[in-house]
Amino acid sequence: MAEAHAQHGPCAAPSPEAVVAQVAARPGTVWLDGGDAGWSVLVWDPVEVVRAAEGWPAAGRRLTRPAPASELPFVSGCVGYVGYEAGAAVAPVPAARPTAEPPVWLGRYEGALLHHAASGRWEAVGAPEVRAAGARLLAEAGPLGPPPHPLPRPTRTVAREDYLAAIARVLALIAEGDCYQVNLSRVVEVEGIDDAWQAYRRLRAGSRPDRGAFLALDPALAVLSNSPERLLDVDGDEAVTEPVKGTRPRAADPARDAAAHRELEGSAKERAELTMIVDLCRNDLGRVAVPGSVQAEARRVTAHANVHHASQVVRARLAPGEDAWSALAALFPPGSVVGAPKVRAAQRIAELEPQPRGVYCGAIGFVSDHGRARWSVAIRSAVVHGRHARFHVGGGIVADSDPEAEWAETHAKGTLLQAALAGARPGPRGA
Repeated sequence: MAEAHAQHGPCAAPSPEAVVAQVAARPGTVWLDGGDAGWSVLVWDPVEVVRAAEGWPAAGRRLTRPAPASELPFVSGCVGYVGYEAGAAVAPVPAARPTAEPPVWLGRYEGALLHHAASGRWEAVGAPEVRAAGARLLAEAGPLGPPPHPLPRPTRTVAREDYLAAIARVLALIAEGDCYQVNLSRVVEVEGIDDAWQAYRRLRAGSRPDRGAFLALDPALAVLSNSPERLLDVDGDEAVTEPVKGTRPRAADPARDAAAHRELEGSAKERAELTMIVDLCRNDLGRVAVPGSVQAEARRVTAHANVHHASQVVRARLAPGEDAWSALAALFPPGSVVGAPKVRAAQRIAELEPQPRGVYCGAIGFVSDHGRARWSVAIRSAVVHGRHARFHVGGGIVADSDPEAEWAETHAKGTLLQAALAGARPGPRGA
C-alpha cells in the first residue's frame, strides 16, 4: 500500500467543476475546493464512514494510516466534517442537539484526485484502483454551461427584534462580568431548493476562497461551504490556526470600499475582539504544543467577495506524541465562533440560539495518511436536506457592540449564500 501511495503522475487539465460534476450526486463524494490558487482535493466512494460524535478524535485517528512523505497535500486518509456540537466530546460545552445531518461525518478514502489551480495541474493519488478511476473521470470530463439561476425562493429567519433582544441579553451578561465575548448567530431557512450541486456552483461563482467545500452525504443531504477561515493546517510538527474577527461589507465604489478597509484596520473595537480570540487560540494550541513555541503574527485585513475581514495567524510546534487529531481536538469548538471564555460563551450560545448549529461553526477538512491536515471553520456554510436548506449568519458580541450594526453584519455575511440558494438577500421572518 505504501508504494501505491507514493505513485502519482500528472494528468490532463479539464475544469474542476467538470470533473466533480460526474460524481457530485454520488453519496460520499467530497470536494475540498482550493479556489483560484490553492490545491483542491476530490474524493469519492469511502471505504468506511464514522457518524458518531463520541470519541471522534480516536475514530479519525483510526481512519488514517502511516504513509510515506509527499509534496502533495493529500495522498489518502480521512476527509469530512466535525459538527459544532461534537465539541462536547472533547470540551466541557453543552451536548449536541439533533440536526438533519449527523454530528460527525468522517470518511476513509484510499486515494483522491488533486487539482492545483494556479498551475492547472491534476494529480491522481493513492491505491491503483482509485488512480484508475480518477484517470477515467479526467478523460470523460466534458464542458459545463453556467449553473442555472435560481428562481426566487421563500426564506425565513428570526425577527429583527428577537435577534436584537438576544444581543441585548449578551450585552447585559458582559456588563455583569459573566463573559467577555459571545458569537451569536441566527438561522436562515430556504424552501424549494432545486439541486445542491448547482447551488454550490452558484456559490463559488460569486467567490472562490481557498477553503470551499461540497459534501454529498446521501442522495437527500449535502453540505455547501464557502469559508474564508482557516481552523487548522498541520505540516510536519507545525500547526497553524488563523481566527477571523472583524467584518465590513464591500462597496461597489472603489473609494468607499477602500474606506471600509481602512475603517476595519483602524477599529479599536474590532482589534480588541480579535485579540481576545487570539489569546484563546494560543491557549488552546498550547495544550498540545512544545512550551514556548506558540507565536502570533501581526493582525491583517483581507478583502473577500462581499466583505473585508480581519484575521491573525497563530503558529505552534506540536509536542512529541501529538498529531493533527489532538491539535484539532484542542481547538474544538473553534474559539472564533464561540467567544471568551470559551466554555461560558458556549453555554450562553446554547441558551440563546433556538436551533442547534450542526455543521455550522464546526470544521470541514482532512487528515492525510502522510500527516498533513487542512481544516476550515464551517462558516458561510449551508445544509441542504431534500428541498430545504438552512444556513447561519452571526458575529461576535462584545461590550461596545452596536446591536443594529451587528444585525447589518449578519446580512452582509449571508449575501452570497442567499443568492446561491434563493436568489435574494436574507430578510426578516417571512421575507
